[in-house]
Amino acid sequence: MSLPNGAYQALEDALGKEHVCDDPSVTSGYSYMWLMYATHAQTGRYRPAAVVLPASTDDVQTIIKIANRYRFNYVPVGTNLFPPNIPTRPDTIIIDPKRMNRIIEIDYDNMYAVVEPYVTYAQLQAETMQQGLTLTVCEGGAQCSVVANNMFQGMGGTGHKFGFNRGVLGCDWVLPNGEILRIGSRGNATGDWFWGDCSGMNLKGLLRADTGHCGGLGMVTTMAVKLFPYPGPKIFPVKGTNPDFSVDFPKDRFKVNLIKFSTREKLIDAMYEIGHEEIAIAVHEEPASMILCGDSASVEDFWHKWPEFSKKWVNVLSVTLFGFSSPKQVTYEQMVLDKIVEETGGEYITEESELWEHANCNLGEQFRTGMSNRLYRIAGDFFVMGGFGFDSLDHSLKMSKEFMWPIIMEGIEKGLFAPDELGNDWLNSYQLGHFSETEPLIYFEHDLEAGKSFIGGYVQTIQEALKRKMTPSWPLGPMTYITGPSMCNYHDLVKKIKEAVDPRMTSNPGYPVPPEPPPG
Repeated sequence: MSLPNGAYQALEDALGKEHVCDDPSVTSGYSYMWLMYATHAQTGRYRPAAVVLPASTDDVQTIIKIANRYRFNYVPVGTNLFPPNIPTRPDTIIIDPKRMNRIIEIDYDNMYAVVEPYVTYAQLQAETMQQGLTLTVCEGGAQCSVVANNMFQGMGGTGHKFGFNRGVLGCDWVLPNGEILRIGSRGNATGDWFWGDCSGMNLKGLLRADTGHCGGLGMVTTMAVKLFPYPGPKIFPVKGTNPDFSVDFPKDRFKVNLIKFSTREKLIDAMYEIGHEEIAIAVHEEPASMILCGDSASVEDFWHKWPEFSKKWVNVLSVTLFGFSSPKQVTYEQMVLDKIVEETGGEYITEESELWEHANCNLGEQFRTGMSNRLYRIAGDFFVMGGFGFDSLDHSLKMSKEFMWPIIMEGIEKGLFAPDELGNDWLNSYQLGHFSETEPLIYFEHDLEAGKSFIGGYVQTIQEALKRKMTPSWPLGPMTYITGPSMCNYHDLVKKIKEAVDPRMTSNPGYPVPPEPPPG
């Protein structure tokens, strides 16, 4: 594949030869992605014609204007985790912001940071903790882009207290025509970063919505994100060596509680009460598979321990307390939690218990999530079957029980997914229990049949949710044609927005919604 005549030279002239590359040994690395063999079975995939490395907003504007002039496509990426980053058309370049890795500002008084797209959570958190601040870290791992995750969904381990998708403040956004749109307080005359909503028309929803536009409406080059108080050590207190990491936070300010319940319904009752009392910073139901893979040295070690461990680790809730104001806050919240556990029939897992030894759902995972890579150990690949079920805690449980796990069990019986007969989910509380999501994790090998079953099951969960008038899972790209007719035909509105700002479908074609529905 190659670009139109003159296009490659124009990119070199703008960025320098060392920052533009079409070597197959390089571009091939950008044509493969986690789950790609499953997600791109219908659309196909292409090796990018070139990869470009901008260093500034001006560079991004120039690249996009060149793309419009020479009529080729581009895909903006962050740290490159998800399949929407893979080109689905020829003559497509990747805009990789590796050189845009600067923390521009940390405002301690107003508690926000201004970052470029390649700043990771680990990088930003290492700096903010020096100043007594932190942020909710992406559950995909601290290696993820702060900008990309906040655009995509903005979830994090401490979202029970810090909220769901509320981190986006002022932004500089290069549209598909090459012009800059400054949203939030950046659009004011003073150009401040502190506010995401602004006076007047709020365009933050257009930028982010439920799952972001996946690079289909241009590229955000600078974003301000919300920070929160952090009363812990300035240097992240990690100990040990891979895979046996642990953290040592001050015990008077931080505490993890593991609580076992007889049923998931009772566990959810406790989650509601914790939210009502407005205590805790992180509240998760922890699935057995996630806990054990974090505590296993190898694939063999996991499967050796799994048969026995999976019977014992059932309906376990992790509740992390955080002393924002003083040690007295932890003491008070623990007293409230004790009462809730007593009333809902829970039982604490103590530090003397065998189960506690396996529990890698510790403070390190809540504040700097880094376990996602270990989930690959179980079978080679993983994702969520439909999953998410964004709504109330009861809604999430109902979706999981009624049609997510029946689909998973069917795949297990066919030998496509790794066995997990207990049906444990990763169930998360956000915004003090007012919002939640559930993730029924599935594990499978790099197998086309398993991938086909996974994608088919994901679509099926969306269809089943709509039949029951329930909130569906994330509908990315072509899936919006399934959800749109049941939700005010929002896909038609999004398509019109795409056509208005990107009439040639140059910016990651197919996102946020493709011009035509998928076949079948």
